[in-house]
Amino acid sequence: MSLFVSEPNLPVSCSSLIYGKKYAGILEKSLDSLHIESILLPDNPDIYEHLSGHADLSVLHAGGERLFLAPYLKGSAFASQLQSRGALLDFPVVQQGQVYPGDAQFNCCVVGQRLICNPKTAAGNIVDCLTSVDNKSLIPVRQGYSRCAVCIVNSESIITSDRGIAAAARADGQQVLLIQEGHIRLDGYAYGFIGGAAFKISSDKLAFTGSLDAHPDRDAILRFLAERGVEPVYLSREPVFDIGSAIPIFEN
Repeated sequence: MSLFVSEPNLPVSCSSLIYGKKYAGILEKSLDSLHIESILLPDNPDIYEHLSGHADLSVLHAGGERLFLAPYLKGSAFASQLQSRGALLDFPVVQQGQVYPGDAQFNCCVVGQRLICNPKTAAGNIVDCLTSVDNKSLIPVRQGYSRCAVCIVNSESIITSDRGIAAAARADGQQVLLIQEGHIRLDGYAYGFIGGAAFKISSDKLAFTGSLDAHPDRDAILRFLAERGVEPVYLSREPVFDIGSAIPIFEN
């Protein structure tokens, strides 16, 4: 029996993932082989086309059955599918747009009992709920795409190329691997981010969209994971690329 993932981004054993449907052709077969169901997110028409399938710009999992969804999903088959399986959905009143920060309201990073985000760009009611109701500790940063910029390894460890996030996380006691910017493909942009290209699928497995072989910090990344008992899983043979991450929503 599948249950909702209790701790956002940190499934014990993921059975279902939310990610953009435009990436299903590359990732779904590999995920099927891992016995992970793909719950495909329709493109967001309110944001820039190259980012329209990025789950971290349209969905935020608050933990358990609670999710925040972008306005375009209200009344959608995607929302109905989640509700039919017991999800409690909240549609914050936000006006999304193609120009940053108009697309960043949902891009908050929940890491264990911490919330890493830019409170000036994130939706206020999301931040209030996660900090006031869920008692997450707010780690304010300047990066509006904080979820995309952070690869969550465990509740105390992250990988990022953002120096501001790295400094703030370290000051809060987290273990951080700071890697070089770039070397992650994102169509329409010079480069993407490590958090958008990786996501946990179990307590001891971290999935990457593609290979790390061409990344200059490959060895440091693998060493950081190994030190924490986390195994990399590569979902394609392509060089690693940014899909706006994926959201583990159900687990065995």
